[in-house]
Amino acid sequence: MRVAAAAVTEVTAWGVGTALNVTGTVVRGGMAGRPPAEVLTEAGEQVRDSVRRALGIPPPAEGAAAPVSPALRDRGAELLRLSASVHGTDDDHPAYARMLTELAPDEARILRLLYLDGAQPALDIRTGRPLSPGAERAAMGVNSIGEDAALRFPDRIDPYLTNLSRLGLIEFTRDPLDDPTRYQLLEARPDMRKLRKRTAFGTRVHYRSIALTTFGSGFVRTCLPVPPMHRAL
Repeated sequence: MRVAAAAVTEVTAWGVGTALNVTGTVVRGGMAGRPPAEVLTEAGEQVRDSVRRALGIPPPAEGAAAPVSPALRDRGAELLRLSASVHGTDDDHPAYARMLTELAPDEARILRLLYLDGAQPALDIRTGRPLSPGAERAAMGVNSIGEDAALRFPDRIDPYLTNLSRLGLIEFTRDPLDDPTRYQLLEARPDMRKLRKRTAFGTRVHYRSIALTTFGSGFVRTCLPVPPMHRAL
């Protein structure tokens, strides 16, 4: 019982002392105007040092690096060895197999369309005066890819494009296409005409485009049943 009581007393004293030290650090840092993140980092280090002392753990050696998993280092060394080999084969990118599992069937159709037909037009429609408090985006990235690619669920085009962009397969660019008539077809859609009529004052239409990235083109050529680029064109 005496040993247990002594242990409880020591733990309590350690906890109180640590709390007082950390509180003092936070108060002094706040009064000195130091950034909160810097103050919290110092307080966390004090708590860790206090725990090490209480458990009898020696402090880490000065400048000691974090331990590295031998398996990870071996894999990294193997990559460097393969990159330097003149006899190796040009394998497909290792990410391709995983990326195929993260695509919806409709997204494969989108990739095929962009590969075969090239970049697609998109519209950004803004209302109000530029840089004014009342300015707002009425519609962004309006396109007809859902219809042109014959998607099963064309109403899901926004999440589809977001996922393809996340994977680095497509990009939204500010560069317009060379053919302005392709934008005129978008602007003539009933929903676009209705939107522009409702927001007629100060409405501005910006021509954008949606295209495959270089990585995306390689992915399509490798993973989808499409003709070679020279035949696709």
